[in-house]
Amino acid sequence: MRNDVFSLLGDQLRCWRERRSMSQLGLAQRLGRDRARISELERDLIGGRQGRDRLTLFAEICDALDLVPLLVPRSQASAIRDQVEGTRSIDFNQPVRSTFDELFVDLGEDEEEDR
Repeated sequence: MRNDVFSLLGDQLRCWRERRSMSQLGLAQRLGRDRARISELERDLIGGRQGRDRLTLFAEICDALDLVPLLVPRSQASAIRDQVEGTRSIDFNQPVRSTFDELFVDLGEDEEEDR
């Protein structure tokens, strides 16, 4: 495996998607995207192919997998990754709430009538 920033991102995305027991198809459906886009992003990042700007898709995937991208010094990245991957307090069977779910409340018919 290559050790540049893009390949590390791609490897981490794939790893976390798999730890969430989510297939590329499942993630694509959650995002309303085509599975090929998810596959392409993982493959291109891991292979070091930068191509088109995929920052928005990357952010959407992080949100769907309940991840926060964090910049750390390269010299400390391996130690931090080992520490995070060793965390057992994460329950990957719990549904992931998106930022959208947390920011917007669906007003039911009862609440709309009260206004």
